[in-house]
Amino acid sequence: MRVPEPPNGLKKSAVKYYFYSQQGLKLLNEFRYLVMGIFATYFSLRLENIWLIPIMFIVAIPILIVIGWVSVNHVQKIIDYFHTKRATTYGKYGFDLNERQLKTLEDIRDELRKVG
Repeated sequence: MRVPEPPNGLKKSAVKYYFYSQQGLKLLNEFRYLVMGIFATYFSLRLENIWLIPIMFIVAIPILIVIGWVSVNHVQKIIDYFHTKRATTYGKYGFDLNERQLKTLEDIRDELRKVG
């Protein structure tokens, strides 16, 4: 299987800016859900004080940061493990190959310790 070469010049810049625009759109879309959730909570509870909306944002940001931290540092590692181990044939093959290489290197290390 031939590995494609990375793009260069104008093609590389176009791909890079496309990627950046996609990431920006994704972030704006996710922020839109936060705004809609706060307004939905405000109107569904029939609140009358308009100053509760900024307070809801101020309260929501630390909660989102904690949830994001837990997701990145704990949940995503488990998800990545399952994707690698069970998602595709190639992923499983790569995982098994890494385990066999580690076992072989450990056997070589043990043999070298016995000899030397």
